[in-house]
Amino acid sequence: MFNEDVNVLVTGAGTVGLSMAVFLARQGMRPLVVERRAGLSNHPRALGVSLRGLEPLRAAGLEPAIHTTPRRPPPTGRVTVSTLAEVAALGPPETAESGFFGLEAAAEEISPVTGGDRAQHQLDPVLFEAAVSQGATVRFGVEVCAIEPDEQGVTAIVLDHATGERGRIRAGYLVAADGAHSRIRSWADITTTGPGPLGGHMINILFRADLGSLLANRPGGLYDIRNPRASGPLFSVDGQDRYAFHIPYDPANGQSPADFPPERCLELVEAAIGQAGVAVEILSVLPWQSTALVADRFSTGRVFLIGDAAHVLPPTGGFGLNTGIADAENLAWKLAAVHRGQAGPALLGTYDVERRPLALFTMEQVLLRSINRRLHWDFSKVAERSELGIAEILVAQVGHHYGAGAVIAPRTDLPSLTEVVLDGSPGTRAPHVWVRHNGTRVSTLDLVQSQFTVLTGQAGRTWCVAAEAAAGSLDVPVTAQLLHPHHGAVVDENERWLAATKLSPDGALLIRPDGFVAWRADTAPSDPTAALTTALRRILAREEVADTPGTPVRAAQPA
Repeated sequence: MFNEDVNVLVTGAGTVGLSMAVFLARQGMRPLVVERRAGLSNHPRALGVSLRGLEPLRAAGLEPAIHTTPRRPPPTGRVTVSTLAEVAALGPPETAESGFFGLEAAAEEISPVTGGDRAQHQLDPVLFEAAVSQGATVRFGVEVCAIEPDEQGVTAIVLDHATGERGRIRAGYLVAADGAHSRIRSWADITTTGPGPLGGHMINILFRADLGSLLANRPGGLYDIRNPRASGPLFSVDGQDRYAFHIPYDPANGQSPADFPPERCLELVEAAIGQAGVAVEILSVLPWQSTALVADRFSTGRVFLIGDAAHVLPPTGGFGLNTGIADAENLAWKLAAVHRGQAGPALLGTYDVERRPLALFTMEQVLLRSINRRLHWDFSKVAERSELGIAEILVAQVGHHYGAGAVIAPRTDLPSLTEVVLDGSPGTRAPHVWVRHNGTRVSTLDLVQSQFTVLTGQAGRTWCVAAEAAAGSLDVPVTAQLLHPHHGAVVDENERWLAATKLSPDGALLIRPDGFVAWRADTAPSDPTAALTTALRRILAREEVADTPGTPVRAAQPA
């Protein structure tokens, strides 16, 4: 029996668990991640990362490393064929491709990130390397067998599969990233809400083959295979030679994953390709079922749920992984602030307050898209989607808001289902505008650098003094950036940031470490230092703050 003490224990070294380790390490924590598997998963699972998942990874400095991995080709529409051999006769797509590029152009207006066309298994090595290099510890082959939570922390009983030795890991906090069938969630007696399993059971076959000549006209297509021997969706994973083929199976008829050994999977893939002489290598096989569930609590005591442990979403729209990465970003800075004594314990309660309503909204959106698949795939059906309450994909990804939590006077209603409105309202992700910082082109989001940041206009020099004073009095890192149209460290030549936020030149936004607006001052008050310090105290749940009427933290909402 061995014993170990850590600040934060993360269970699960999938993409979300590793993201949590990276974000904690960047906040100066030294988390321990344990994973019962022997290593990283080689199965793609999610086939891309959206803006909401990419932005935290960019903030963590991982975008260059992500760009070194193979990318999937851009979407070229969905086609139904009996085999892939028929695809060669199809002409290049028109509407689907133009719709995708229109979506891509719209995304570029609201976010600086790129590189989302990577499958999940390509992200994991990048995250693992970053986590370990920044001080996190990741141990494979270590399984959590039980947990013993108390008021001061959580004790995890673990089994090291390599040695057969059992041990106890004592953690100040436990973060469960152990997937859709989370045992931590079960042991913590956290129930779930939602329809549960949807549709049938599927076998996901990952295989390697050279199919370039067959798919040259539509390399990024979703091929709906329909023939007597094999039927199901098939698509490229990496734009090179890896593909995924999803085959349905029916437990009601006695079928199970055991009926799909490598030899059987090889036969099914060959039947889907439909051309003799193509060499195929089966790489892995993964059973799955579309499910929609959200945990009724995202935390209890010192136990927190993130990713699929907190919410299981159907694959339509690709929200599951991205919502999980955003969970980790939201929780990491709060755990670090409380651990360092910079925030009161009540700050941790805002994780559930902020993330669970968003997960419920996202589940509703995914279900609506799943029911109306024709509208989901057709980029032109904006009006029809809106009539059914379906938010456009970018609105659902980054146009949402926190209506309560670690924010002051937040936006409470979604202003549009069709347009992304990021105007500096508290509770929304801060607006993205390209500026020049010390001569280098950066996004205003890049100025945040995972800590509290005040952004102000050319007449806001008093906010720079206020940020320095507040940081000193609260012992919390706070920086300020003055955006000037002509000179200074940050130059916004066309004053696009003021236009986006509708602030006066002496107004300011207080941005949280996760890039969300915490507080807004349309113009500078008589005492910016007092106003900013009071706002930070409230956001950080510092006990010495009295929430009394008339204090200078009430923020006017933008028009």
